[in-house]
Amino acid sequence: MSHLHPPFVHFIIALPVAALFSQLTFLATRDRTYSNAATRILALSLLLSFLALYGGYADAQKIVKGNDILKEGLRLLESHKTFGIIVVVILAATTALKWVAGSKESLFMEKLSLLFIIVTILASLYQGNHGGMLVYKYSAGIDGKIIDKRVEEMNSRP
Repeated sequence: MSHLHPPFVHFIIALPVAALFSQLTFLATRDRTYSNAATRILALSLLLSFLALYGGYADAQKIVKGNDILKEGLRLLESHKTFGIIVVVILAATTALKWVAGSKESLFMEKLSLLFIIVTILASLYQGNHGGMLVYKYSAGIDGKIIDKRVEEMNSRP
């Protein structure tokens, strides 16, 4: 089973953290290079977030169709999809605010951008926690045949 979602979601968590450090460096030094870097990092994260959404929807369809998830995980899968869209909206708002702050060279908006970046990171971490729970607790995307084979192997050992 090909999974498109996992390779992209890690960027959505990691890149805003890099933008946070760049934004903090800007606020400490007032060197616009760091502000511009934070904007570009957020823009890249936003671009990759659309690939993560696409991959998430494609993978979720395969997971549900193939029954590769415990039934209790279906509710969490639905809320994970919904909150994924919310995370992308938050990231888009953060990126837009950061771009406007840099364009207007407004220190107040730059500080507000810092707050938005932190909110983006927290939302991404929350979403990532649920994604991990889907895999590790509810076996989302794990081929049931592999699990059955492993259980068989363990039961056949002396």
